[in-house]
Amino acid sequence: MAETFKVRYKNHCTPQEQILTSGRWYLDSDSGKRLTGDSETVETLSATGTYTTGVLVTTLAGTIASNVDFVYIKNTGTVEILITLNDSNYVILLSAGEAFASSVTTHAIVKAKTASGTSTLEYYKTT
Repeated sequence: MAETFKVRYKNHCTPQEQILTSGRWYLDSDSGKRLTGDSETVETLSATGTYTTGVLVTTLAGTIASNVDFVYIKNTGTVEILITLNDSNYVILLSAGEAFASSVTTHAIVKAKTASGTSTLEYYKTT
């Protein structure tokens, strides 16, 4: 099933100039002001996947996904959750209420665990 998502973002830049090499930077005298703008995009996303809620996480690592293209994980518990994408280095830390979403290589092995205690999470993975 295709879903339509809107992404709205703003960006700005401040043109600067450097009068002397290794000198201070100043607002660009030709412009004299900041340049701003905004944009809205509409992306149609078609994905087939599995959404799972209420998964109990403990200090023992549990596999969330392997051989997938995309994963979304949200910590719905109160204890911090550690996430790895390569089955060994737990470099992603999710506090209570935080989420992580990423396109991943199909060789990724996504696992979650806690440093101590138990927590819960929900996740979505493409198949």
